[in-house]
Amino acid sequence: MTEAEIVLEGRTEHRLPPAKEDRTEKQLERHGKGPADKAHRSAFHNPAMADCRTRSVLLMDYMLDTEWFNKPQIHTLDALCATGSRINRWLTELPPEKAERLLLVGADLDEEALEYAQQNCPNVEFRNEDSRQVLLSSGWQWVDIDPFGSPVPFLDSAMQSSARRAVMEITATDTAALTGSSASACLRRYGAKIRTDEMAHDSALRLLMATVARTAAQHDRCIMPLLSSWDSHHIRVSVKVHRSIQAANVLEEQLGWRVASPTAEELVAATEAGLHPQGSEGEQPFCLLPFSHPIRRDDRRISGPLWTGPLFDQDVLASMTVERAITLCGDDAEPAVRHLVGEAALASTPSLIITDMLPKFCEVGGPPKIVDLIDGIEKAGYKATTARWGAPAIRSNAPWTTILQVTENCFD
Repeated sequence: MTEAEIVLEGRTEHRLPPAKEDRTEKQLERHGKGPADKAHRSAFHNPAMADCRTRSVLLMDYMLDTEWFNKPQIHTLDALCATGSRINRWLTELPPEKAERLLLVGADLDEEALEYAQQNCPNVEFRNEDSRQVLLSSGWQWVDIDPFGSPVPFLDSAMQSSARRAVMEITATDTAALTGSSASACLRRYGAKIRTDEMAHDSALRLLMATVARTAAQHDRCIMPLLSSWDSHHIRVSVKVHRSIQAANVLEEQLGWRVASPTAEELVAATEAGLHPQGSEGEQPFCLLPFSHPIRRDDRRISGPLWTGPLFDQDVLASMTVERAITLCGDDAEPAVRHLVGEAALASTPSLIITDMLPKFCEVGGPPKIVDLIDGIEKAGYKATTARWGAPAIRSNAPWTTILQVTENCFD
């Protein structure tokens, strides 16, 4: 094994294979901005996932303060751990009394990567095995699945082997499939159709969440979303998993469809189902419909089936403060939690409003400034906040007519 290069991520020093010297200018420019590959190092490490790993530390720190885990030790698996960067950050950045509760295992098929993982985390068990076999070997309470591509091949094993109460964090980097850009892959892997429109990334998150929920139900389990994120090249959902046949039986209540340019009848159905706080008045760009609503699968306005329930837990979002992120994970942690606290009060609001679309629906020459729009909506007596994805976008519980009126007032 060649001498390691030490890289600082968060507050954690991490040993990696040295960066290759013969990288092209294009590879150097791209490094850290999207999916990594072995053009940079002989073992896989993706610096673009640093913010994702920061949120993982923060979520684990939060969950270990709750009563979700009723046992002193937590059986924890990083199912595709590569050089062990996530495990290393858990052990380094969590308070010592919490890190000591973790019974950690890392798995990967890359022998060289595991040599570096063992250097980074000498007291952790690493297995050079297929992650699906490792998943089935124990009742895991915390599972992280972060593959290259789709997580679908690992979900069945993960759900089948999860403890009665567990947390799963699941990443997908096959965004072309999830956002509908690759329609055949989307249908083949996820059994859904997604419109490639302004809401494609929100639809992708809801599709991944629906896939996780359906797999859970097949094993008499239900999920409760904790956190969802879209960053550049990847989509990630974090959920509580609970064994409950009764909850699994009502899965369809959390599934449905997204429709573009909805009809008046569809807006009424969405509003009555509690899926559309903007109400049924006026022409609107999108709404979510319940699974029971009759749709035509050849209708090009339709995306789904999708998860229509909340994508976040309100208390988890409220815990993602900049101060806490910096305390646990270092001075560069702010981007990982930007806007999350602001979304806490609207965590259960299903709609996302893309501000660049507003001029199509009212008499203005361009999109309003988000600060002015939020201020105007709040003065009208409703909630509004900047959304982390869909930029520029807001979340709000205001009626559509109020949003349009405020938009026009922004230009008075």
